[in-house]
Amino acid sequence: MGGMFFPFISTGAINSLLFGIYGNHLRQLRKVCHSDYQREQLEYHNMFLAGSVAGFVQSFIACPMELIKVRLQTQCYYNDYLYGQRRTAFGTFKRIVKTDGLSGLYRGLLPMMCRDVLPYGIYMLAYRQAVDYLDTRDFVRKRRSHPDGSNVNLLITTLAGAWAGVISWVCVIPFDVVKTLMQADENHKFRGIFHCVKVNYRAYGWRSIFRGSWMLVARAVPFNAATFLGYEYALEWCHTYDKRSMVASD
Repeated sequence: MGGMFFPFISTGAINSLLFGIYGNHLRQLRKVCHSDYQREQLEYHNMFLAGSVAGFVQSFIACPMELIKVRLQTQCYYNDYLYGQRRTAFGTFKRIVKTDGLSGLYRGLLPMMCRDVLPYGIYMLAYRQAVDYLDTRDFVRKRRSHPDGSNVNLLITTLAGAWAGVISWVCVIPFDVVKTLMQADENHKFRGIFHCVKVNYRAYGWRSIFRGSWMLVARAVPFNAATFLGYEYALEWCHTYDKRSMVASD
């Protein structure tokens, strides 16, 4: 359970930042379109671009958090017997800054950007395409004939979110493994991405850079389904609140 509390409190903040940047950038891209037709033709393109921009920005904030999380989760293998005490998130932060400086907080940033930038574009695009596809299916139309008072379709959002998570993670598993190995390495044994891959390939074979693949994919299904459910319901609540505020002000 080491390192559980820190990601528990930081994941929500990172996801809020990610979806906030995505939504704002997507609105800006829609504004520069000259007509509704052009906006419709470029919608998928704009979603991919907005998702990639959001992934790029959030990687600079998420990298130190991921680094601290990895160090906390691997402390029993590297630190308990060396230092004789358990680490805290703040203590780990101070140790990294003291040992490596502020730049040490961004160890593993490059593989993390490879994992997050374009894949988040794929993530947002896959979700929207899945929603559009499922929205035309007969079994969904039958469910719409019995509305539950919400514009969010639970089945569509769950399936589309799970699909988007699996698609985006399948593409980037090696980068996530390399990022984790580099961040867990306090002794700077790995000089960079290619050196890390080469060392692990020679020691354990090519399968070493796909370690934990099935667990990541299995995690992606419920995690991303819940993420998009929360996002869609929060968005609907905000829109409803804005409408009520406008009516009340009139």
